[in-house]
Amino acid sequence: MARLVHNIQKKQHRERSQIAERRHLGLLEKKKDYKLRAENYHAKEAKLKLLRKKAKERNPDEFYFGMHSTKTDEHGIGYKENPLDVAERELSADAKKLLQTQDAAYVRTMRLKELRVIERMQAELMPKASGKHTIFVDSEKEQEEFDPAAYFKTDKTLLNKRENRLKLEQLGQQTHAQELDEGVNKERVSRLKKLAAHIERERELAIVEQRLDLDRELAKGGEREKVVKDGKVTYKWKAERKK
Repeated sequence: MARLVHNIQKKQHRERSQIAERRHLGLLEKKKDYKLRAENYHAKEAKLKLLRKKAKERNPDEFYFGMHSTKTDEHGIGYKENPLDVAERELSADAKKLLQTQDAAYVRTMRLKELRVIERMQAELMPKASGKHTIFVDSEKEQEEFDPAAYFKTDKTLLNKRENRLKLEQLGQQTHAQELDEGVNKERVSRLKKLAAHIERERELAIVEQRLDLDRELAKGGEREKVVKDGKVTYKWKAERKK
């Protein structure tokens, strides 16, 4: 008989729903909803308590190197700037205009073009490999009396220029070797300045291309997570199963 009693279906005690007169106020909060809300409240309360304790025990003379790159907002809360945003503020007016008007493919083409120019100029301006030019003589006396300038028929100031060692007749009667050397140095300085300008241009185009790629990925949508590391903002997309 006892088994029969336990097998009888008992009444289910359900939580009541929102009454019709209060339906405009939304769903009635259940026990599980209250539990989640209470846990969230107490977690925030504990965190605030810990932060107040840290602020109370804070040493006013403390220092750490992160302070160099950290700023505070109007509420006194510290934050780190995004390096990409800082780099964008340093862009020239032409680069900012390019960021607003052109697409990533055009910017990438221009950046690769600048890279090729930089590689070519660096190869031209790179110091030449050191080497030796050995001259053989017949006796020790000839070795002692050997004059490199007379042997190569050039000026003494041009002896170390293996790649561009001009002869005296090429220098001309009115051209002095020192003046020629100064002219070569001026030309090298000018080319180095042009190389620096190309490098800066390539850096700006790389920043513009990176921002355009990020904007294009953000426009695609999808579930993503914002990740902030060392003041740099990146996004991590949720992996989707391929069909």
